[in-house]
Amino acid sequence: MKEWMFHSQAGHVLVLALIALAAGSLLITPFLRSVSNNVLLSEQFENAIEEQYASDAGVEEALWHVTYGDYTETVLDDPGDSTSFPSGETINGVDSTVSITRDWIQYVVEDYESGGWSGGTGWLAPWTTSGDAVVQTAENPHEGSYHLRIRNSGYAARSADLSAAVEPRLYFWVRVDNFNQNDSVDVKLSSDGVIWTTAKTWTNANNNNSYQFVEIDLAAYGPSSTFWIAFQGDLNGASRQFFVDYIVVANPLLGAQFGLPSDSFESADLQGGSGWLGDWQKTGNAEATTQGTSNEGSYHLQVKAAPSSVERSVDLSGRSELRLQFWAKLTSLEDGEYAEALVSSDHTNWTVVKTWTSADSGQDYQFVDIDLSPFTMSSEFWIAFNSGFSQGNDFLYVDAVKIVGPIAYQIVVDIGDSTITVNVTEINGVTTIISWESNETPP
Repeated sequence: MKEWMFHSQAGHVLVLALIALAAGSLLITPFLRSVSNNVLLSEQFENAIEEQYASDAGVEEALWHVTYGDYTETVLDDPGDSTSFPSGETINGVDSTVSITRDWIQYVVEDYESGGWSGGTGWLAPWTTSGDAVVQTAENPHEGSYHLRIRNSGYAARSADLSAAVEPRLYFWVRVDNFNQNDSVDVKLSSDGVIWTTAKTWTNANNNNSYQFVEIDLAAYGPSSTFWIAFQGDLNGASRQFFVDYIVVANPLLGAQFGLPSDSFESADLQGGSGWLGDWQKTGNAEATTQGTSNEGSYHLQVKAAPSSVERSVDLSGRSELRLQFWAKLTSLEDGEYAEALVSSDHTNWTVVKTWTSADSGQDYQFVDIDLSPFTMSSEFWIAFNSGFSQGNDFLYVDAVKIVGPIAYQIVVDIGDSTITVNVTEINGVTTIISWESNETPP
């Protein structure tokens, strides 16, 4: 019996051993597979961490260029400028690329500097024109050497593919010259070139013969692959003229502001620059001149004799975080003389924002930067320069006058399958990160 029991138990043990062996084979294979997968996932995770490190390093490099580098004064000097460069980080044979764009993501541009109807970038075809519409150099373009002029029933239209555009807005500059009561010009927009909407009309109420900034939200027109813009004149006589310059369709980056005024006095008079409500108004002796050495270009503003002043207005309603910037120099300032810059929100109550003293006298231009945030941004905001000199050879010179807002930058870093998008603003030299988005997901 015992022997039987022994053999009986041995048989049970053998059965159990066979079962254990079978179970082991079932367990070992998934275990090995798990180990193999974990090693693979570990490598993928390590690669993802390395890509994230490289992407972060690329962002830091871009932030350094924006804050301390020379990119903001060269390749990113104007809104819409963009640049890209390798960040120097290579992960598993994959290079990382950094791109920086200032103020807007640009889809189409027409500055008319080609001198004809086929210039610009991003358009589907040249301008379609009829009647008295020409690209010309005469009569002071907003910028550059050419602009569009429409007279009588002049017409100009052009199409673009905006199907991939994100939150596009239309920007351009116009000037109304010598309209009478029955004169008008329309800007018309269409998603298909068949059904048109009049987005804005200019009449004699807009007469000031000074370029004005126009901004139109294109959200109502949807993501069209055949978006059209057209200018249609209804003017009576060759002396009635309508000018257009620097058309842009773009997505503005957070914080960016466009259409702010500037004047470098290169028009050689007190009527130049852009973005203003009217010309400089003067009392006494003030003029744009080549006398002396300007800060930039050939001309600058000269204010002399006693008393003399110049003032100019701009629509700043709805704006914020603005600064008044210009360059200025004094030839000399004796006891009892004065020179000052002032601002006003209503043309009645003025605030002196800069006073020059004899210590400022000299032959070198100095940069002046004034924070306008304490003042009400009105629809008719004024700036002025006043002087009181007793000597005929004492001058206040001013150049490159402008009002600026925050500068916006978008930084994009691509490496492998990873992309980081960072939006920053720069206010008074201080760079602030507004948003940081990444498509990186751990494996």
